[in-house]
Amino acid sequence: MKGLIVSSGTITNYNRLKEIISEVDFIVCADGGMEHLLKINKLPDLILGDLDSISKSTLEYILSKNVPIEKYSSIKDVTDTELAMDYLVDKGYDEIVLMGVTGSRQDHTMANIFLLNTLHDKGIKGKIVDDNNIIYLTDNYLEIENLKDHYVSVIPISNDGIIVSLKGFFYNLDNKFISFGSTLGISNKIIEDIGKVQIHKGRALIFVSKD
Repeated sequence: MKGLIVSSGTITNYNRLKEIISEVDFIVCADGGMEHLLKINKLPDLILGDLDSISKSTLEYILSKNVPIEKYSSIKDVTDTELAMDYLVDKGYDEIVLMGVTGSRQDHTMANIFLLNTLHDKGIKGKIVDDNNIIYLTDNYLEIENLKDHYVSVIPISNDGIIVSLKGFFYNLDNKFISFGSTLGISNKIIEDIGKVQIHKGRALIFVSKD
């Protein structure tokens, strides 16, 4: 089963949001993420959070539509996005897409990117999609479609760096070590139909990005 979390970060490409919605079985809005769904006239299956980012008119609307709501105190130890993730994990979803989890608040953006690590440790496929990026986390093998005008960056998140092989790229690699903090893996390009990323050691974020 595939679930979608929509949070209150930046989304301007609503066609992309519609595409993702057409692929998922369940939609959770983390608090103000509901404002994004209203722009495409879509209701979620659940709204969850402390509800401090939802306008009064939106709250009245979703109450009139009988959308289930799980309200939490604003004094809590985790973000609404993590609560939404935990909900889908508990319900047995094996693939989770997160949207609206990046934006001007870099603390939230960074924390949300590392939620992919939590999903990975639980054996759940996760990715973040925003207007310019698709973000994965892997310690194994990943195939990436060649998207026009997109770059692919491989960023180690293991303290000991990564050993990685790349095939189908302009800069292919064969068991190449990339240290943590290095920019060696930034701005590569796929030149075949599929780019293949094999992480032999360590763990990395994979960004598929456009300017």
